[in-house]
Amino acid sequence: MSTAEVNTPQACVLVYNPLSGHGHLDSWNAMFISLLLAGGYRVLALTPDVPALKQRLQLGEQALVSNLEILDWGVLSPTVTQRIIYKIKRISAKLKETFTQTEPAPFEHDPEFNYLEPLEFVTRVNRSLSHTNAKPSLIINMYMDLYRTDQARWNEAQTYLTQYAVAPWIGLRFIPATNPVEGYYKTSSLSGMCFLDETVVQSYSHALPQKQFCYLPDITNTDLPDTESARAIKIKQLARGRKIVFMGGTISATKNLSKWLSVVECADPAKWFFVQIGEIHQDALNNDDLQAYKKIMMALPEHLYVESNYLPDERAFNEMIVCADILFAVYRDFKISSNMLGKAASFNKLILVADQYLMGERVRRYGLGLAVSQDNVAQMYTALSALAAHDLDLDGFNAYCRDFSRQALREQLFKMIERCNPVAHERVPV
Repeated sequence: MSTAEVNTPQACVLVYNPLSGHGHLDSWNAMFISLLLAGGYRVLALTPDVPALKQRLQLGEQALVSNLEILDWGVLSPTVTQRIIYKIKRISAKLKETFTQTEPAPFEHDPEFNYLEPLEFVTRVNRSLSHTNAKPSLIINMYMDLYRTDQARWNEAQTYLTQYAVAPWIGLRFIPATNPVEGYYKTSSLSGMCFLDETVVQSYSHALPQKQFCYLPDITNTDLPDTESARAIKIKQLARGRKIVFMGGTISATKNLSKWLSVVECADPAKWFFVQIGEIHQDALNNDDLQAYKKIMMALPEHLYVESNYLPDERAFNEMIVCADILFAVYRDFKISSNMLGKAASFNKLILVADQYLMGERVRRYGLGLAVSQDNVAQMYTALSALAAHDLDLDGFNAYCRDFSRQALREQLFKMIERCNPVAHERVPV
C-alpha cells in the first residue's frame, strides 16, 4: 500500500466524537474508527479524549498507524458556557417537578435542554482541518442526541459549512424523535442519519426521501482483562455462591432504579446477591428513584454491592457481566436498543428486560431471557427465579451474535458511506 494511495482524499473519512467519558459513546467511536481502518479508509479522528481513544484502539503513545491521523481537539470557551446553562436548566426543571408534583416534559423535545452547539461542530472541524493536508470526503458525527435542534442554529452552521467548503456529513442518533423535526434535517450538508432500529429507518426514509437513512446493528465490545481484577474477586467472595444479578451502566431515569432496588429488598438474601455498578446522574432521576436510592444507601443490605462510578475501561465492565448469572435490564419507557443484549448474547448470560418496545421484542425473538412489566416488582422477582432454573438456547444466542456482529455493522456502515458520498468508498484494499 503506497503512501500516495492512502492519502487520496477519496479514501478519507473524518470521525467526529463530540463527547467523551459518557456511557459507551467512546466504544462506538473507537469501533467506527477501527472498522474504517480495517476497510482501507484513511481516517481523521477528532475527539476530546485522545488517550481514551488510543487505549480503546490499543495504540501506542504515538499512535503510529499509517492511515490514522488524530487531530487536535483544542478548547472552545462557548462549550463551557453551554454546559453550565444546560446544568442550570436541568436543576430548575427538577425543582419545578418537586414543588409542583408534575412530570417535566422529556428533555429531547425541548431544544433548550440540548447543550451541544451546531456551530461548535463546524468550527472544530474547520479548525482541525486547517492543520492537516488531508481532505475528507465525508464526516461522521458520532452523537447527534444532545445537539440543539432549532432551525436558526443549524442555518447558521450551514452558512459556515458552505463558507468553509466542509465535506458533507452523516450522523449517528441513538434516541431518534418520532418524526424528523430537528433543524439539521433541513440543511443541505447533511447527507443522512444512522439509527439502531429498523422501523425508524423506514419511517424517516418515507418522510425525507431526499436524505439517506441507515440501520446499524447495536454491537458491543467484548474484550476482557488479561487477569481477574480485585473487584471481581471481591464480588465473588461476597456472593458466597449465591446467584449474582447485575445491573450496570450510566444510571438515569430509564434504568428504573426504584424498581430494581425494590426487587433487591424483596429478594431472599440467602439465595441472591445483587451488583449495581455505574455512574448515577441524580439530577436525571425521578422522585421515586432518588428516594429509593437515598434510602437504601443509608443502610446498604448485605446482599447488595454498589459502586457508583463510571468504568472507563469497558473490559472492566465486561468482567462484571462474566461474574453475573443474570443481567437485569428492565428499563423504564426505553424504546430503543441497548448493547446489554449484545453482552448477554456474547457472554451467554440470560437477561431480564421490559416486555415493551425493541428490547422486549428482541429478547423474545432470540430467546435471550424473559420480558416482564416495567412496573411489576413481583413479576421481576418471579422471572429472576425462573431464569435461575432456565437453560440457555444457544442457537438463539449464536443467531443474535451473528446478526449483531462487527461484520454486520461494517457492511451496513460502508453501504451508507457509499450512498451518501459515492467517491468516499474508493478506499485502498487491505
